[in-house]
Amino acid sequence: MVKAPIEQQRKLLELQRVDSALARVAHERRTLPVLSKIEDLINSLGENKRRMTLARAAVDDARRVATRADDDVAKVVNRAGVLRDRLNAGGMSPKDLSALQGEIDQLGRRQGVLEEAQLEAMEAVEKAQQEFDEAAAQEQKIREEGRELTAKRDAAFQRLDMEATQLRGERDMIVARLDTALVADYDAVREETGGLGVVALYGRRIEDDLIPVSPQELASIMAADQDEVIHSQEAEVIIVRMTDAD
Repeated sequence: MVKAPIEQQRKLLELQRVDSALARVAHERRTLPVLSKIEDLINSLGENKRRMTLARAAVDDARRVATRADDDVAKVVNRAGVLRDRLNAGGMSPKDLSALQGEIDQLGRRQGVLEEAQLEAMEAVEKAQQEFDEAAAQEQKIREEGRELTAKRDAAFQRLDMEATQLRGERDMIVARLDTALVADYDAVREETGGLGVVALYGRRIEDDLIPVSPQELASIMAADQDEVIHSQEAEVIIVRMTDAD
């Protein structure tokens, strides 16, 4: 059983205050609202990158289709031009002239169909390029917002880290004035409970009613020596008497 002067036991309450503040700072650092916003932004960036990849592939595909359409139209136009030159040169029989004119007319119809396909291919290129440009603009917007959120996060981290450093310095000063066995007992309790190491007992009332204490346990506490470090029977935390025994 650990024993310590009641004055030292009461200083554990100062240590608890600092440790609770450190826990609060650590929790706030882990749960800053800006952190979830940054995470959402990272997810948005990943989704937008996938959108850009698909859009870039669509642009490439549309351009290949447009190039083939241009080539098809150019071949028909060139072929029709050659045939017209032959037609204008003359020296052909009426039958050959008729056949030549028929082929030229057929090429004209074919050119009309190909030019429609060419126009559709050009529109597809424009649409795909627009999708890619929108995705690229969205990426810039996301990255700009990311820089702003990162700056906010870093400022919050700096503020909280400075507060934690100050609190740890305060804790070190308190611990330096306490018996090592008492501090070890307190730290062990805090680790077991997840944060609460000590509570104050004023007369027959636990401050803020943090833990339950039965009348029988209160009687036992009142009868204990002042230097006896008392652990709650139910909650296991250290109970520090703030009123001196008569």
